[in-house]
Amino acid sequence: MTPCVLLISPGIIKWTDLDFGLPHLVSIGGYLLEKVGESRVRVEILDLGYEGTDHAGLARTVRGFAPLLCIGVACYSSFDYMRVMALGRFLRRLFPDVPLVTGGYHASALPGDLVFDGSPFDAALPGEAERSMATLVEHLLGGGRVETPIVPHETIEDLDALPLHRWDLLRRYWPRALDIGRKFQLSLSRGCPYRCTFCMERAKGGYTWRSFSPQRALDELSHLARFTDLSQWVVNLADPLFGLKRSWRREVLTGIIDRGLFPRQYWTLTRSDDLSSEDVELFARARFSIGIGMESGSPRMLEIMQKGNKPEAYLAALERLAALSLQHGLNWAANIIIGHPGEDEASMRETLAVVTRLFTAGGETCGWLSIDPFRLYPGALVHEQQATWARTHGTRFHHPEWWKSWYDGPFLAEHVDPSASLDFEGRVRFMYQHYPPLVQGILDRFRGQGTSVDRVFKRSLAEQIRLMSPETRDDLLRRGARAKAQAGAQRAGPIPFPIGLHVRDARVRAREAAVKRLLEEGALRTEALIEALLVVAPEPYLGEAATDVMLRGRPSEQPEGEAPGWVGFQALALALEALNPGAGERVADLLAVHGYVAALLAHAVGEAGEVIALHPGSRVTAVRLQTHLASLAQVRVRLVRPLDAGDLAGPLDAAWLGAAVPRFPKRFEHLLAEGGGRAATFLGPRFRAQDLVCLTRRDGALHERPLGRAQAPVVAGPGGWLAAR
Repeated sequence: MTPCVLLISPGIIKWTDLDFGLPHLVSIGGYLLEKVGESRVRVEILDLGYEGTDHAGLARTVRGFAPLLCIGVACYSSFDYMRVMALGRFLRRLFPDVPLVTGGYHASALPGDLVFDGSPFDAALPGEAERSMATLVEHLLGGGRVETPIVPHETIEDLDALPLHRWDLLRRYWPRALDIGRKFQLSLSRGCPYRCTFCMERAKGGYTWRSFSPQRALDELSHLARFTDLSQWVVNLADPLFGLKRSWRREVLTGIIDRGLFPRQYWTLTRSDDLSSEDVELFARARFSIGIGMESGSPRMLEIMQKGNKPEAYLAALERLAALSLQHGLNWAANIIIGHPGEDEASMRETLAVVTRLFTAGGETCGWLSIDPFRLYPGALVHEQQATWARTHGTRFHHPEWWKSWYDGPFLAEHVDPSASLDFEGRVRFMYQHYPPLVQGILDRFRGQGTSVDRVFKRSLAEQIRLMSPETRDDLLRRGARAKAQAGAQRAGPIPFPIGLHVRDARVRAREAAVKRLLEEGALRTEALIEALLVVAPEPYLGEAATDVMLRGRPSEQPEGEAPGWVGFQALALALEALNPGAGERVADLLAVHGYVAALLAHAVGEAGEVIALHPGSRVTAVRLQTHLASLAQVRVRLVRPLDAGDLAGPLDAAWLGAAVPRFPKRFEHLLAEGGGRAATFLGPRFRAQDLVCLTRRDGALHERPLGRAQAPVVAGPGGWLAAR
């Protein structure tokens, strides 16, 4: 069978308004088929944001592409880094002899983050990877091995030399493409000649702007129109800078109009410096909406950001665009960055004054405002020159390698003190005080094109207002204080199975977020337990409402004395981490009300182990619990009174008692295996937080190790705080 090159996208971190298309992987795949030959190699593309499977299903899918010649994983964004490393370890374990390579923006900026001693990846392909991937594949087909861990970057100067995008490589997803997302992504040019300090584009594309010829660009759009009905899509032309050259821009826009290549809407990023009335009219007639990187209204900050040599002229061009957009009916957006290194309160006020005048001075506006905090991106000049920014402006980057954290990457990337006179808290308070009413004013004045697309822009403005609520502000400030307090804490590294395979499932996202928080805090280290917490869904056992309460860290609430249904997720994870149930062990849940903990334990001990679930309920509820756990052959359900072992015999390697007791009951103590039997429970007062402890039986006695403090419900029964009922 023809050997397969498998190209994998890890998916994206958001789960609404997904883009469809994967043009970077489609371009690489098409180039391989043309240069290497379809008779010699197959190309398959997987996007894990579209797959909607667990890692067992992913393993079956990838094995189905055998024989595998090479696997390429895109580390497109730094936000993908930890997930890509986990996916790499997973694939390496499955296919120890298959070459595994990576590329993308992060791999271009920091290839050493992905290829090092002990890394699952054999090589990083920085920059544009069409040529380097084809060279590697030819080498592998000839019997060679991956020899260069960081492959030199080869820029493609003439984009017309690339084959037309092979959209058929997405055949796996075309039948449900419009269910995946209503935005189609395509690029018609690469690179950007500007040197904005905050942008990571230079790491991948360099400073040279290169485009398809106008005719080829139009052919690409016509080619796409043969695959799908463009009128169903918002087409995102994801060029770093669309239409740098005026003649190119006008020829492409005119060609779109003449050929009738109209989607619901085109969306792209460009600059306002060179836009005349003719350009704005062409954009509007071609059904474009455009985004402008305004970044700041402060001339001083524009110079710091390297947005141009003439800040006043740059801002004047935006005012001209605002007027022309009303005249021609062009929707546009300006993006500003609040808190760039060097920012102070005076510059923030300058920007606020400029954008207020820009969007609210007239009666109506066709524009809207996108507001972002500064974020530290690898490959950007700010990232490469952190010491200089600290020395010159007093900037403090609290998390200079934030992408190596499991949890809360977007926050950690923005947790920056911009200058000696403006810290993170000051930036947040200013932004959340002044911009929500401004955005509301823009929404009230927004005049769109009179089409259904207008609702998209209005929703965007309304979403910004919602996200800039006092509650969000206070949450950011709390996270900032907590992050400072936890600075230097030991964090978990990548795990050997992927996260983020169910990006559209809100329940899975919530569970993964809770696990990633514990990984970030260093509370989880055992791979089998991490896997169990990720793959065992609590909802079938607890229900959705109770699962939400548990994941938020709160115990169940019931009349005092009843066996608690659950404890908070963090406390449970800490306890199970300390118990460390291993493959083949005999373990017990001593208060198995709903069966969730028993299911976790079953995953940890495997088919060779045994889990005893002591159920403190009725015969009816015991039968129901047995039904819930029926697929887990290693689980035995026994009906007992609360805090009673019934006829259970030892030895037990590990036991969990999810309630607060004065001391660990003797009847359970004697069941623990001598020389290492473990138990975890809550010891302490009835009405206040207790000590979460791990007890180990050695030399005929229990040795106590504190794990933390939390409050758990008490239960009635022998040896409990309340007498048995």
